[in-house]
Amino acid sequence: MRKIETLANALILTLLLTACQTRPDYVIDEERMTDLLTDVHMAEGLIDVQQRHNRDDVDYGQQVMAAVLMKHNVSKADYDTSLVWYSQHLTTLNRIYRHVNDNLKDREQEWMALADEADDFGLSPAGDSVSLWRQPPYLVMDEAHLTHFRTWTLATDSNFHKGDTVRWLLHVGHVPEGEAVIASLALLQRESRQSGWIVADGTSSARLTSDTSVTLTCIGPENEEITQVNATLHLMKTAPSAKKLMPCVVDSLDLVRIHRKNEP
Repeated sequence: MRKIETLANALILTLLLTACQTRPDYVIDEERMTDLLTDVHMAEGLIDVQQRHNRDDVDYGQQVMAAVLMKHNVSKADYDTSLVWYSQHLTTLNRIYRHVNDNLKDREQEWMALADEADDFGLSPAGDSVSLWRQPPYLVMDEAHLTHFRTWTLATDSNFHKGDTVRWLLHVGHVPEGEAVIASLALLQRESRQSGWIVADGTSSARLTSDTSVTLTCIGPENEEITQVNATLHLMKTAPSAKKLMPCVVDSLDLVRIHRKNEP
């Protein structure tokens, strides 16, 4: 009888411990929480740098964190609730932070390598449909750090063909009220040394004021080669009453070249 009672008590204890470790549905799952905390810690580093320059700029930190949560489609309440739950389950939290630390190390190495390349995209890869983007896919547009206007220039090479299509993909998670992100893509060709650059087929542009994913598309001329691709982002005020630009996050940045299919 005592053996049966002991086994029963052990089974009950096991069930209780398992129940305590089971993640409730309202808690963000481990994989999403890992990605979210990775971006949160990157944002905190950015906020810390800003506060060293302007300790009274509290709105900056709030806007950056709001943009991170918006990117992951998570409310502040859900994030706080999940963090509390994980804090009460240290084994799981430690496992998450091991992955977060690995992610941060990987991003640091990747971004340092990209920073060494500056804005030099180098030779483009060959192929019918390839990604040309060699910069970080995530950008904080911030007037205080002179990143509210960015332009990237890609010189074409032998892997570009006449009639190529170039597409620029990006996502804006949160645009502060009274502001807009202007995204532009242009294919250029050099007409002559005297006249400089001319637009090959016009430009593709978009004005973004809310959570939006957009693809800008330009098609090069069929009988002439383009010599340069320009991509531009500009964070600007839309309300005259706005005193200063608040930061905005742009992510999922990619630039794709597609060769034109030859007619049979």
